[in-house]
Amino acid sequence: MVQLESQLEALQDQTTRMQQAFDERVGSMHGLNKKNADAVNKLLTTITGLQSSLDREQINSSNRSDRISGQIQELNDNLDELKARLAKVSRQLQEIDAMRQDSNMRTLKSVDHHGRKRP
Repeated sequence: MVQLESQLEALQDQTTRMQQAFDERVGSMHGLNKKNADAVNKLLTTITGLQSSLDREQINSSNRSDRISGQIQELNDNLDELKARLAKVSRQLQEIDAMRQDSNMRTLKSVDHHGRKRP
């Protein structure tokens, strides 16, 4: 009976040690799970921040693109206006040149070969 009691006591000691080892391992697992959860939450916060930054950059880029597009259209409109003005000035210069040539021809017709004015 003494042997049975000592075996029972040894078995209880082993069970207690196994329970302690199990509790330590479960505690370690809980600690690791908490660290993993914290790391995942930190990563999620970082990713969310990056996504927000990317969204803002996309909006800013779109706004810049819209502004540049508007400026290019405005430049094209100004260029068209300048072309129209240049064409008008060119026509006026041609008209002035034609009037000058006409005036020179009249002057030549009214003067004889000696430089005297014809009657």
